[in-house]
Amino acid sequence: MRQVINRVSLILILCSLSSALGAQSPPAGSATEGAGLQEASLRIEPLMLKTAKGSALPNLTNSADGSALLTWVEPAADGKGDCLRLSTLGENGWGEAVTAAQGSGWFVNWADFPSAAVLLDGTMAVHWLDRISQKTYAYGVKVSISSDQGKSWSDPIIPHRDDSQTEHGFVALKSMGDHFFLAWLDGRAMADGEGKSMTLRATTISAKGTRGIDRLLDDRVCDCCPLDALVDGEDVTLVYRDRDFLGVRDISWLQVGAEKIHQQGLVREDGWVQEGCPVNGPSMASSGSTRAVAWYTGVDRVLDKPAPEGAVLATVLDPALESEKSSAVRIDDGRPVGRVDIAGLGDGSYLLCWLERQGDGGEVRVRRWTPGSARGSSHRIGSTSPGRRSGYPRIVALKDGSAVVAWTETEVDGGTAVRTVKIPGSARSTTPSSR
Repeated sequence: MRQVINRVSLILILCSLSSALGAQSPPAGSATEGAGLQEASLRIEPLMLKTAKGSALPNLTNSADGSALLTWVEPAADGKGDCLRLSTLGENGWGEAVTAAQGSGWFVNWADFPSAAVLLDGTMAVHWLDRISQKTYAYGVKVSISSDQGKSWSDPIIPHRDDSQTEHGFVALKSMGDHFFLAWLDGRAMADGEGKSMTLRATTISAKGTRGIDRLLDDRVCDCCPLDALVDGEDVTLVYRDRDFLGVRDISWLQVGAEKIHQQGLVREDGWVQEGCPVNGPSMASSGSTRAVAWYTGVDRVLDKPAPEGAVLATVLDPALESEKSSAVRIDDGRPVGRVDIAGLGDGSYLLCWLERQGDGGEVRVRRWTPGSARGSSHRIGSTSPGRRSGYPRIVALKDGSAVVAWTETEVDGGTAVRTVKIPGSARSTTPSSR
């Protein structure tokens, strides 16, 4: 087990970062000269985290007070199954972790991973996935609630009123102030084997665990791409990878209220035709008066430029501005894996993180973007594999304008380990990119 240490603020510049931090700390943020970017330094604070060997699948959200809440999965201490662990970021780093759930029949997957949400009164909910049968993709969602800062947790709640031996997962779990909103991909229509499609469904769960109506939102979506949601009062905007009858898998959005869908449409018409599911979903955040969506597309040309390895794109989502649907900014450095996340910094700007290929390996990279302005520099935050074991990097913004990034580092003592860093608000590079 790694020991918890106080945060140490370091000036991390380009290649000097790795030697400054050593084996237990993440490597440097730096600009990529070969990608045509202007070099700039990025100051980050490594956040040490006490985990068991084999920790993976980190996820981030905000607590009721705006602090960062981290969840991850690690092997159970007794060697029987897995644990869902949770820790809150305080002034002296990550707090003592608690176990929110533990089991031996879980569906543990690199792209379909647990999450948490916190109501205004501090009530927390976590979700994870449990197998319904021995079929590979027969699993369901379970939710547990804590009203005492994680000291005790409720019996599992199943949000979907269906136990067919099909997939139920890729959950977006969000706080609506005094109750929880959940959306997920649901395969119940595929149970009879008649060629029907994956669906998008949603419900609510009260602080006491009472389920709302199980609602169908879209009857044909991509099979296994993560989705995201943004809460605005009583309305929720969802972004997800859609799928039409011709195999076009572009990103769609819809705004749902308590009783009906208010608006819906495409984020951007990429025209990506893909035979199988790319397992590469969108992310959404708000900053100031804007909302923005980031996603990966595999089309071979974007923004009238070649994109032989696809591209990570970002755009403002404003249904009142039709021109925004075709306006996008390229975020990646030319060899993206994707798996993007986005955080709104409150001043109208955003921080985006994604995986980029580097040689035979992969890098977690971040970039600041303000809609209508030049992109900031791209910075390397950490190294990992471009394969499935590395999962999805995650990012969340804090009230003071800083941000926390979490990812799974591979090849650590023969296994994996969750890594986290903090990017102070005053340290964000605004050096524009020339691309």
